[in-house]
Amino acid sequence: MSTKILIIVTDAAGKITQANSHCEAMTGFSPAALIGRPIWDCLPAPEAAGQMRDAFMRVAAGDSVHADEEARWLRKDGTPLSVLCNCLGRYDAEGLLQTMIVSAFDIGRARSIATELGEALDRHQGILDTAVDAIITIDQRGCLESFNRAAERIFGYRAAEVVGRNISMLMPQPYRSQHDSYLQNYLTTRRKKIIGIGREVEGLRKDGTVFPMELAVGEVALASGRTFTGIVRDISDRKAAEQEARRRLNEMAHIMRLRSMGELASGLAHEINQPLTAIVSSAQACQRMIAAGNADLELLRDALGQIAAQGVRAAEVIRRLRRLVEKGELEKRPQDLASSVAEVLALFTHELRVHMVQVGVSVPEGGLPEVNVDRVQIEQVVVNLIRNALDAMEQILPAERMLNIDLSTSTDGDQLGLLLRVQDRGTGIAPDIAERLFEPFQTTKRDGLGQGLAICRRIVEAHGGRIWAEAATTGGTVFLVWLPLAES
Repeated sequence: MSTKILIIVTDAAGKITQANSHCEAMTGFSPAALIGRPIWDCLPAPEAAGQMRDAFMRVAAGDSVHADEEARWLRKDGTPLSVLCNCLGRYDAEGLLQTMIVSAFDIGRARSIATELGEALDRHQGILDTAVDAIITIDQRGCLESFNRAAERIFGYRAAEVVGRNISMLMPQPYRSQHDSYLQNYLTTRRKKIIGIGREVEGLRKDGTVFPMELAVGEVALASGRTFTGIVRDISDRKAAEQEARRRLNEMAHIMRLRSMGELASGLAHEINQPLTAIVSSAQACQRMIAAGNADLELLRDALGQIAAQGVRAAEVIRRLRRLVEKGELEKRPQDLASSVAEVLALFTHELRVHMVQVGVSVPEGGLPEVNVDRVQIEQVVVNLIRNALDAMEQILPAERMLNIDLSTSTDGDQLGLLLRVQDRGTGIAPDIAERLFEPFQTTKRDGLGQGLAICRRIVEAHGGRIWAEAATTGGTVFLVWLPLAES
């Protein structure tokens, strides 16, 4: 919307000689209908004709008339028109008026535009103030331009305290000291690193507490410069819930380990109790024979043989239980591997969504034959591989995070089996680490223990299969697990 300016030129007698194209749009009179008529006879309302004539006389006397009050005009259809006028004269060498130039604009239209703009600003501010998320704008110098109510609630500042100050005041170190250089680098290179991308960062409240938040940044190019809009969501509650969930999962895992140890101890006591009872009974019999003074050497020899045999039996029980602890007891049954993968992915539904990871699963039409596996342990392998893939993609852009899981039949030598491929588009693995990846205590994670892939290898090999890793052609890493088919 724009306000159009009407321009009219009169001669020395006040008769209209020219009118611009906006004349008809504003008044309804075409320029041809006005030319030759005194300006005070055709445009002003009857009660305002004298005001226009007085203005003409003042201009003829050498003055200029500037708009300081409204003038009432009439349109061709008789409707009122409120205008502000400026009147300027052009004079000859003797100072006599040659022409008068009148400029006028529709003040009613200007007021309407101002009202519409005010309503638009009010509507815009209302949207900002009722938004759940913080909405913050900064200029290209990094100075805050707007700060909605949600931002006040999240950061603890009033808008008046922050507007005009640098956005870095809302950031903890080291981001605070680095922000201006990041912004300047973008303005210089136009290389986007966070613009148009949502990511998790840390914010700084007025009271000095640091909190986790999700930040999405957008950019608007204006004639006066660039404006950047940040949408902030406080995720402190979500992070606390996730931490609590991890704590509870750790507690559950600890309880399960204690339960397994309890079951193992119970089995150990039961298995060893019988040979120990036999050993005690045979030893007591030997003691009785010796105490009676009529010990039969053959019977003593037989009893000692029983003691030795039961000792060997107890040692075998301990050895067998130790092997069980090291390898685990497998309950192999024919299983649908695709179904196991689907169940594991269902467990990761929330985490995949939070990390914005796209998942592609490929299974041949008609399904796949079954494999003879312990379902719980094989699903644990799939869990570990998916977890590693998510960790590997943590540092790349969300738009590039892709997890592909493929299932197909494959032969290993002359044996037919199923091949599971878990491929990420993460940062990849260094060649020197790849060779030792499945060894205990080898890890690429800062806080990893290096046991996950070693356990995976032991589980897969216990099923007669094998597991290995390769560099993916599209970037990242692909883990491959081959398992033999179940016998018919």
